[in-house]
Amino acid sequence: MKRILIPTDLSEKTNAALASADLFIEMFDCTVDLMHVIPLSKYLGDSFDKIGVPLNMNQDIYPKLIESQRKELSTFANEHIKDKERRGEYIVTIDRKPSDSILNQIKKGKYDLVIMSARGGHYADFFHGSATDKIIRRSETPVLTLSETMFVEKINTIVVPCDFSNNSLAAIPLAFDMANKFGAKLEFLNVIEMYTHDIHGVEPTTMGIDEKAVYGGFKGRLKSFFSNFDEYDFEVKDGEKLYHDTLIHKNDSNEESVEFKTVIMKSIAAHHEIVDYCNENADLVIMSTHGRTGLSRMLLGSTTEQVIQHLEKPQITIKPDLKD
Repeated sequence: MKRILIPTDLSEKTNAALASADLFIEMFDCTVDLMHVIPLSKYLGDSFDKIGVPLNMNQDIYPKLIESQRKELSTFANEHIKDKERRGEYIVTIDRKPSDSILNQIKKGKYDLVIMSARGGHYADFFHGSATDKIIRRSETPVLTLSETMFVEKINTIVVPCDFSNNSLAAIPLAFDMANKFGAKLEFLNVIEMYTHDIHGVEPTTMGIDEKAVYGGFKGRLKSFFSNFDEYDFEVKDGEKLYHDTLIHKNDSNEESVEFKTVIMKSIAAHHEIVDYCNENADLVIMSTHGRTGLSRMLLGSTTEQVIQHLEKPQITIKPDLKD
């Protein structure tokens, strides 16, 4: 992880992302770029009524506005990021759709991670609504959303919600790296959706579900995934204790390993169970924006925003590009 982008609306509510920058700089020795998108209608709409003389937007308005916001962005960085040497670019753009500017910059800048506060200031929908949803679903770069400053000592358990699909399992290598860096425990959460009568309050039946068999099937699927996608250079080693195994990464002549726990749960709606479990047990959640079976219901479409709203812990979402 060499380069990180942090979009900010320059409000105090975005402090969480900026204040977490030093953590990632220290852990990964990376460079952090800051970006601010000027919403055209919000910043300029009220002013046009008072101007009364023709002005050239490109010559008279935009350069001064951008320079003013770049200075404010620099001041904001001075307040929240201690390591000045690792600050990269201050990027200021003007756009009617902030998410489009951010996505363009993500693609152009070839970032390894995007960090966004879960809530913004005056432009709350910029960080916590349709714009955030678009960035999470369309970004080719992993996106970390958080509502509080991250501290290394508080990241003790990393949870990866995953089903049997390749896309959901593709989040595991990133989780492995994070667990190594933070010295955290790693858990893979698989929720079995139970289908029953469509009547509110009816408990799902547990008949026909063998959790040990599901665990065995999931671990077998995990082994098959890393065998098929050998570019990851991972292998799964069986543990002596049920539900506890080891993930091994081979890097040239070196080997790194992280123990992981598989958690099997049952629910009528997978996303409710995952949110509840992660809010109670996770310090960081890492998951794919694409899945199949029950997990896809949580990760795709309008429920993505609902998960972010209800997930109280930091969350990294990735969009896998598997060539299978």
